[in-house]
Amino acid sequence: FPLFWFNMPAILKGWMDRVLVQGFAYDLSKAYDGGLLQGKLSLFSFTTGGSKEKYAIRGDIRYLLWPMQHGIMHFCGVKVLEPHICYAPENVSEEKRKEMLTAWTQRLKTLWKEEPIDCSPEWYFK
Repeated sequence: FPLFWFNMPAILKGWMDRVLVQGFAYDLSKAYDGGLLQGKLSLFSFTTGGSKEKYAIRGDIRYLLWPMQHGIMHFCGVKVLEPHICYAPENVSEEKRKEMLTAWTQRLKTLWKEEPIDCSPEWYFK
């Protein structure tokens, strides 16, 4: 998805609101590592409008991902994989865009071997 106003697009957020409902995706007494969707994996793959350097000016991009990765996915018990980020594909050369696609293709081949990230606040905000 395209990172849109430091979040997922509204249509994706709306889908999550309708699908990740109490009783199916979460129970307030069973959250995070005890959540109802234990054993599931998630991976955020997105594009940005700005370069990696532009995002780095304000700090680590993990700050932006905290509400989505920790607050939604991890809350439901889902293990979260390292995000796949393509920075500013519209502002790079055709060659660089092809490199982005190749990197994504290669990652998909080994995705199931990846270890989830640590979704603790200490990991995001250290």
